[in-house]
Amino acid sequence: MTRLFLRFYLGIVAILVVAWLVQSYVAGLSSTQNVNVIESALTGGARLARNEVENFWYEDLAVSTSNYLRVASNFEYPMYLLSVKDTVWLKNPHRQRLINGEVVLLGEYLGIALFPQPRPEKSIADELQSSGSADSQVPTETTSRQPEKAEPEYFLLFGPLPQLVGPSRTQVTLGYGIIFLLAAFAIAILLRPVAKQFRAVEHAATSIASGDLNARIPTKSRSRDLALVTTFNAMADRTESLVRSQRELLQAVSHELRTPLARIRFATDLVHTATDENERRSRLDSIDDATEKLDSLVGELLTYARIDSNTAEMTLELVNVWNLIEQAVDFHAPLYPKIKYILPAEPERLITQAHPDSLARAVENLVSNAGQYAKSRVQLSAEIIKESVVIKIEDDGDGIPEEHWLTVFEPFTRLGQSDNRGVGLGLALVQRIAKQHHGEVTVSNSTLGGACLTIRLPHRTRSTED
Repeated sequence: MTRLFLRFYLGIVAILVVAWLVQSYVAGLSSTQNVNVIESALTGGARLARNEVENFWYEDLAVSTSNYLRVASNFEYPMYLLSVKDTVWLKNPHRQRLINGEVVLLGEYLGIALFPQPRPEKSIADELQSSGSADSQVPTETTSRQPEKAEPEYFLLFGPLPQLVGPSRTQVTLGYGIIFLLAAFAIAILLRPVAKQFRAVEHAATSIASGDLNARIPTKSRSRDLALVTTFNAMADRTESLVRSQRELLQAVSHELRTPLARIRFATDLVHTATDENERRSRLDSIDDATEKLDSLVGELLTYARIDSNTAEMTLELVNVWNLIEQAVDFHAPLYPKIKYILPAEPERLITQAHPDSLARAVENLVSNAGQYAKSRVQLSAEIIKESVVIKIEDDGDGIPEEHWLTVFEPFTRLGQSDNRGVGLGLALVQRIAKQHHGEVTVSNSTLGGACLTIRLPHRTRSTED
């Protein structure tokens, strides 16, 4: 997780650095374009000044000096006359552009070349130098280098020029750099709690994978925790519950399978000791009964494993609930001839969307359970109450103690230490089928004196995808 955080954070920092470099490059382009704009804007004035100076270059020295000062006074910034020998500090391409006669922006100064032939006598440049009109701020470096042929001997230099309002390229680059550094720092602060919670998820997942099903991610408050944290903890709770349920089911199955297997083994041993054919047949019938119970138990286990209230896919169909109830009664009534099954004389037609086989299995289990524990009567009803299909099956047996109303739906639950009655997987299957239909099954006291088991399902009259 630390590597993932570092990789993610370094990726963000790299993006910020690239953005900073691109911005610096764009600022450089803007600066170059501004130089071209300034040169174009000042070219006219610089060329007019150069032409004026070249026109009076061969005039009398006093007149030339007067005219030079007159031209210089037209500018809001100083105008200088420099010898080419004093500008060896000027490097290409600026120097070459000046030699070619172009107007060139040199930082805070603007330069242009003069092309008149030098005077044989004292020149205007000598006069200006002796009068001290040349500014000492102009960068100069004397040298004995002689200009090449066809090069100008003098340059006009204007400046320092007024500066445009706004930050320089260096200031802009530095400013964006500070902004990106602050952004990187802020991102690190914002990512820290996220990385911390992801690290906690990693540790919890590792613990669960190693067998510690109680491992959870520590939570502070819903406003500070990611949705991933609460979802992961809910998933861990669900996983722990399922694993615990499977373990308990496996233990219960192991216990329940031992009884018919022991009966089969015991009856098999007795077959060899039978004294006559009738006794042998009786013991074979006992083996057959135990085998049937074992087969029934295995069938219920397979059905229970197949029906998962959360993942099973169902194809819903229109089902007549009363038909399912009547079919269950017709099948189980002959098995319990002493029990009277009470149904409405003219039940209303009750149609709803459900999985027919699953719902039929749930109704059959409740009808069989009621017939097994009733004393003389079982009453059945079905109706629509508040957009729900409510199926009730009541008996007049001993009932179910209230403290077992929740645990009675767990597989192979015994109602008490002294009570040999067990509910096996029948009610557990009913509960799964009800949840599969987004409904529920509950236990209450019956008006007949025994138990009342109620299935409540959403009433749907058109196709619905589950």
